[in-house]
Amino acid sequence: MNDIGVGSVLGRRADVRFRVIDTEGVVVRQSAGEVLVLNDLGTRILALADGVAPVARWIDTLLVEFEVERSALERDVLAFAAELVEQGLLEPAPAAPATPAPPVVIERLPEGPQAGSTGDRG
Repeated sequence: MNDIGVGSVLGRRADVRFRVIDTEGVVVRQSAGEVLVLNDLGTRILALADGVAPVARWIDTLLVEFEVERSALERDVLAFAAELVEQGLLEPAPAAPATPAPPVVIERLPEGPQAGSTGDRG
């Protein structure tokens, strides 16, 4: 999958277990029986892949944490994200369902004399 862009939203697959030990990420992909070790940048990218934030937000976060030019970071993050998708560690997040329009509320007025009227019958 090479169509990963800054607007892509990716999350870890359900069979991926991930822990940070010191500055390295230890990744277990249960379905394949694989264990991978990631460096500090790879660890942060995997941690940021929450299935909610787009890749652009990962890049913004990483720019604060690492001294690197935005263009180089964006290129590297997009390439690494595509690699993680190809390896089965990340997957595109399901599209959020469209928000339905709020229901229309029709207020019915009470029948009979209006509230607050002072007219007594009787």
